[in-house]
Amino acid sequence: MRLEKLIRSKWIVVCVWLNVIVGSFHPRILECGTYLNSAHGNSGYGVNRIAIFNTGYSRGNCAHCHEQHACINGQEPSPAGGEASPFALFSDNFTSQSDDFCFECHKGSGSVQTSFSRTNYNYSYWFGGDTVHHSSPDNIYDAFNPSAGSSHNLQDILNFVKQKWPETYSEESNPCNACHNPHVSQRGYPVVRPTDRNNAWGDSAGERMSDYAAAHGGQYMAPFRYNSTTTYEPDGSATTDGSNLPDYVTFCMDCHNASNLIYSTTLGRNLQKIDWARQSPTYLGGIPFCDNPGDVHGSIRRCSDSDGKYQGEWKSCGCIKDNSYGFASGFCRGAPVDGNGCCLSSGKTVPAPAWWGDLRPPYITANYQNFVLNCTDCHEPHGAVHGNGTAIPHLLRKTANGHYNKQCAGGPGNPCSWEEEFCRSCHHHRESAAAEVYIPEFDRTVTLNGGHCGNFGSCLNCHAHNLCAKCYACWYCGAPFGKSTNSF
Repeated sequence: MRLEKLIRSKWIVVCVWLNVIVGSFHPRILECGTYLNSAHGNSGYGVNRIAIFNTGYSRGNCAHCHEQHACINGQEPSPAGGEASPFALFSDNFTSQSDDFCFECHKGSGSVQTSFSRTNYNYSYWFGGDTVHHSSPDNIYDAFNPSAGSSHNLQDILNFVKQKWPETYSEESNPCNACHNPHVSQRGYPVVRPTDRNNAWGDSAGERMSDYAAAHGGQYMAPFRYNSTTTYEPDGSATTDGSNLPDYVTFCMDCHNASNLIYSTTLGRNLQKIDWARQSPTYLGGIPFCDNPGDVHGSIRRCSDSDGKYQGEWKSCGCIKDNSYGFASGFCRGAPVDGNGCCLSSGKTVPAPAWWGDLRPPYITANYQNFVLNCTDCHEPHGAVHGNGTAIPHLLRKTANGHYNKQCAGGPGNPCSWEEEFCRSCHHHRESAAAEVYIPEFDRTVTLNGGHCGNFGSCLNCHAHNLCAKCYACWYCGAPFGKSTNSF
């Protein structure tokens, strides 16, 4: 019997052949069950190339991706042509951002896959629940190649992983494999770690966000699903502690951590280091030196209350001036005024009663001492398409915490900023323009103007992961030159 007929009729032969192919470039030999349990090997919705399907091969068969003889019944199945590719793949493994073996199937027009039982919409669609605003992109190729937006750069990924883990990745590797193993990754658990290639990450105890948060002195609070205040990501259930969510922090920190230097061709610089695990808020260095003091969206315990106050008091970087808030000259009631016109009390500047950053539900309701966020709470793993005519940077989601933030608030004195609206998904820009604060230094009660420390504009101008050189924050925790607790 010809080999292709034997493969077609006997899964045991498929499994033995798979072990030979995969074993040639993976350090461990896979078992048949591992592939059959994967998304690609699933008999109900696995890989199913049109040309191979038409010859009678079953869904999930290895021949849909690998061509051991390069022909069936005397002809090369489509796509045909070209030289032999590594790992017996039917086309080149990786050439560029738009020419990748995985994109032969995972794209819109021109896909060689017969059909998908589950369209490859983005994270905000499938796990954020926003099926209204995320019909595009509807495939992985478009997510990595947005007309306006941001995405992971595949060549940068390959450059990094082959230098970091040369025993696993080489020039002939596919950068998609840095996050996925096509023979192991499952629909519900799509990622594998680069140091544990044969384990689908997130499906076992110790691999979930509830485990990470508990191990780092915090708690995870799931964001709302789209247009809901009773159901939560990622599955629309009432579970909020992350016990149903893969620990994407540990997964992402294999690359994006406090040590690795990752160059971004898109940005023309090294990416900002991220330290999600560090629990101390103390900043030991001084400008311009930085020791990666950790991240307030990570494991650092909050210094402020969930309503934006610090030990019950409002803090700000503004100051009360002699004519602040429409009061006539003399507001300081005879107190000294410094060179900037700020009122002084006992030789110290009196802070303006402006507040900012207080949390929205469900976070303010939960009111944990420390919220440890998951990377996918804010970021699209593959890429983010544009919103409101402006490019979305840093793979930020345009639906976060159940809030679709494409439409900016805007208004007089508050020009539209997409990034500002993104941050408003979880934080108030202002709580109430009618709120009042009593200033004991001058025996005055003033109405808050709701102004932010940095006035209006892009929150990203002042706030970023592990911010150190930009000490724009309004108050500090820790030593002099302290790290702002409001910088993420």
